[in-house]
Amino acid sequence: MFERMTTDARAVIARIPRLALAADRREMTLRDLAAALPAPSGNTAALWHAPIAEPPPAAEPSAPECRTAGTVPPASVSGAAPGLRFDREARKVLEQAVLVALQERAEHIGTEHLLAALLRSGPPDVVAWFAARGATAEAVDALLAQLHGGPGVERLPAEPSRTDRRRWRRATARVHGGQRIPHPLPTVAVVVTIMVVLAVCVWGP
Repeated sequence: MFERMTTDARAVIARIPRLALAADRREMTLRDLAAALPAPSGNTAALWHAPIAEPPPAAEPSAPECRTAGTVPPASVSGAAPGLRFDREARKVLEQAVLVALQERAEHIGTEHLLAALLRSGPPDVVAWFAARGATAEAVDALLAQLHGGPGVERLPAEPSRTDRRRWRRATARVHGGQRIPHPLPTVAVVVTIMVVLAVCVWGP
């Protein structure tokens, strides 16, 4: 479903590995995703009160045996960090962003869906960090209602393939026909890996 991500959403994904590397981590966390979201462009641009100078508050370190559980297979980032990967919480948010887009009957996955997923799935401290900067749950719900599934100012970089369009229609029908999408989504691990690899290839390490 990488084809469904707008250029602005891909730019968010592209910023995440750099944030993780700057913190000397080999896992990309939902806090990296949160810190990558505020930007003066895209559908969520009007929500931010001011440029963000600091990242969201960090969680307490988890036990070593828990840090890599549930992550996707290692994804090379242009050779700079061969073991870089999303942690379980970040992957859950990315899964939720796909579901939000399907629930909105959107033909794309945009920054508004990533933000909505973080507000609905993220820990209270990250939600509060967003709220202090204008991105409250109410503001995002209002934005989704205003867009009504439309792309807003964001655009897909290319027309989705016929296969992708069929797959997306089937997934949307399942969501709105009362059938829940299996959790986690069968393709999410592959999609997340592709997002990291392709985004870094496009925007560089």
